Amino acid sequence: MKINMDKWARDIIEDDEVKNLPILFFPCLPLIDKGVIEVVNDAQAHFANMKAVIAKFPKMIGAMTGMDLTSEAETFGCTVSFLDTEAPHISDEIVFDRAMAESLQVPSLQAGRGPVFVKAAELAAQSITDRPTFGGMLGPFSLAAVLMGLERTLKASIRDKQTVHILLEKCTEYGQAYAQAFKEAGANGVLIAEPTAGLLAPNQCDEFSSKYVKQIVEAVQDEEFFVVLHNCGSVKKLVNSMVSTGAKGYHFGNAVKMTDIIPQIPENYLVFGNIDPARVLKEGTAEVIKRATKDLLVEMKPYRHFVLSSGCDLPPEIPIANLQSYFEALEEFNNKK
Repeated sequence: MKINMDKWARDIIEDDEVKNLPILFFPCLPLIDKGVIEVVNDAQAHFANMKAVIAKFPKMIGAMTGMDLTSEAETFGCTVSFLDTEAPHISDEIVFDRAMAESLQVPSLQAGRGPVFVKAAELAAQSITDRPTFGGMLGPFSLAAVLMGLERTLKASIRDKQTVHILLEKCTEYGQAYAQAFKEAGANGVLIAEPTAGLLAPNQCDEFSSKYVKQIVEAVQDEEFFVVLHNCGSVKKLVNSMVSTGAKGYHFGNAVKMTDIIPQIPENYLVFGNIDPARVLKEGTAEVIKRATKDLLVEMKPYRHFVLSSGCDLPPEIPIANLQSYFEALEEFNNKK
């Protein structure tokens, strides 16, 4: 379903109520009695969970595919380990030197599990017509670091930059096509997860991440397609680099204080964050969850472009009751305004 996403964002900014878009796909699997393995391999099951999330938590301002950030690397040739109770994870790397980077083939969009997520987004966009649908994808530098291994990638970004750029060009080519596939399927935006860029210095972030993310943004973002750039690292000094990508939304993790981040971002861009997924949403009592959520809401009260969210995608083991406490805290806050 087509939505004017610029208007969607303006309406959020102008509304007196704080809006809400946590990344909570996997904890909601008990709602449809499915496991992780099935939903990351079957588009119908994946869509069923997206629909169940909205039905359970109707205050969500968007529907979102699950953030399985192994899909792209698996499509390039990495091995993925699957468990029904955990998000998938990569168990190897496949690029060890420049020759291997040069010979690496950019895979077809029809290969791997990418079509599962694109189809799920298509089904959601056709069925969930009262709010936008977002796909999820891994950013270029984060994907390169999976393919090459984190330590090797960080060392090469200093000692062998050309190899990293060769790999980044291929990751960006695939990422651009993947984002375009979501757009053509009817999704209204994508969240690009680029957490590994949080390990870079500002000038390195410009060179190895933001430059390439910008290519994806410029290829797909328009009035009807909205890009959110996510980085859950310690990115206080990287915000200007992130904003240089031109994305219209920015999502942050609990490694930063939102009061350090949001003043750096123009007021016409949405800023999402950043309740701690582990210590608060997973391990916290209802009282702890409500207090942390309300404390953040109070801190963000001066900033109309703030959208409440989890600090990252949430693991499957978070209880739905804990999510309910989070939503209740927001409702209580908004009702007192």
